[in-house]
Amino acid sequence: MNGADERPPEPLSTTCWGPDAFRRHVFARLAKDAWRHAVPETGGLATLRDWIARGHPLIVRRPCRSDDGGEVFLGLALPGRRRLSYRVRTADVLSLEPPPLWTGGDFLPFRPRLFGSHAWQELTGLEYITPTSDVDLFLDIGSLAEWRMFCTQQTTFPPPRIDLEIVFRGDAAFSWREFLGPAKDLLLKSNRRVWLEPRDQLDGFLK
Repeated sequence: MNGADERPPEPLSTTCWGPDAFRRHVFARLAKDAWRHAVPETGGLATLRDWIARGHPLIVRRPCRSDDGGEVFLGLALPGRRRLSYRVRTADVLSLEPPPLWTGGDFLPFRPRLFGSHAWQELTGLEYITPTSDVDLFLDIGSLAEWRMFCTQQTTFPPPRIDLEIVFRGDAAFSWREFLGPAKDLLLKSNRRVWLEPRDQLDGFLK
């Protein structure tokens, strides 16, 4: 299943975006020598060096930035489900890119973006997608009106093998499938923490 936009993602300047640009799902391009100053948490520096040399991006992961803003927390996914993590100097990030757009028709007129194996394969050309791979999507919702419109139009569970994450204002995120279920509390993931939130309090994140 190929839902990625055929156009390459447009780089987003870290200067234009500012500190809030470093959030979950965003891909980062690094300077060629960034590996020399990186701190590996899982994985070696040789792997990071070779990955950057091939022109591949890394993904921003929680907690995204250090408290002093000097470091960015990044993840590197290799084919075969191996996941590595690094801390890299913010100064070594050359640009940020949004994940590829999903062009399937399941959520029109809304345009979710890909993450997970489909995004990594689209951006690197390496083989990540397997017969059992889900299509991981996220959709940024920026206002209460937009959220209410989405809820009105999308009243059923997503098709099998599609996993949609709703992200309020680039931060508080939750599973759309879980939202449609019976639970009173939903698991929320922000750029810095994870917690349970009553579903009747979700609108407060958009007010």
